[in-house]
Amino acid sequence: MIEGRPSRTAQHNALFRALEAAQPRPLFSDPWARRLLRGRYRLAGLLPARALARFIDRHWPGPRAAVCVRTRYIDDAVVDLVAEGLDQLVILGAGFDARAQRLPDLRQVRVYELDHPSTQAVKRAAVGRAGAPVRYVPIDFGRERLESVLDDAGVAPDARTLFLWEGVTNYLDEVSVDGTLRTIAARGTQAIVTYVDRALLDGAREFAGGRESLAHVRSLGEPFTFGLDPATLPTYLEARGLRLLEDHALSDVATRYYGDDCPPVSSYYHVVRARCRG
Repeated sequence: MIEGRPSRTAQHNALFRALEAAQPRPLFSDPWARRLLRGRYRLAGLLPARALARFIDRHWPGPRAAVCVRTRYIDDAVVDLVAEGLDQLVILGAGFDARAQRLPDLRQVRVYELDHPSTQAVKRAAVGRAGAPVRYVPIDFGRERLESVLDDAGVAPDARTLFLWEGVTNYLDEVSVDGTLRTIAARGTQAIVTYVDRALLDGAREFAGGRESLAHVRSLGEPFTFGLDPATLPTYLEARGLRLLEDHALSDVATRYYGDDCPPVSSYYHVVRARCRG
């Protein structure tokens, strides 16, 4: 991303959520997504939602609905964990998803959002004080030590804590992902993490819409740089202190929410739930 500006992929995802929220039977409610759009994204958000969603799915099949499926899946998981007694939610790279404002259940949970200050500033101005009280914690993930930032923010190390890391790992490098997962394992109770299949990046497998997606994020200046192998994921997580509970390609869970009228959903994008052994 460009210093001083919010992430362009964060804007894309907010547009996708805004379009979904305007559908006749949306997967979720998100009154904030449209307010977070800027520039040409805001203009796009004024177009008829059903027609624009179909246009995007036809020209870039997969990513739009994948963002919506992962949003709904994570919303459901967060609500379930709150019901089980969650104390803290730590969102790493929250982007423009105002989950703390969207989910009433989170009003009883301490929510921390760690994100780049440029993206965070736009978000804070848009959502104000609505919804759950959020502790906004600015961080440069490439330069600052996550463990120290968590301590300085007051994240309790002995509380029941969910770490949510959505839509981020595919823009990082191996060292950054490794270090963050080890910190999550040491400080959390459970983790929800998304990743892209490594085969998309190395060309070992063809995915519907995969080439278009790689080219598009590259054109935005935010290319995919990291992926994981689903076959070796349990061992990979175990080595970093996490025990795999669920690993789903978003295309596999899409019909759970969309039913038979399912739009194209990226099969290379995965969402993971894991238990922390720290």
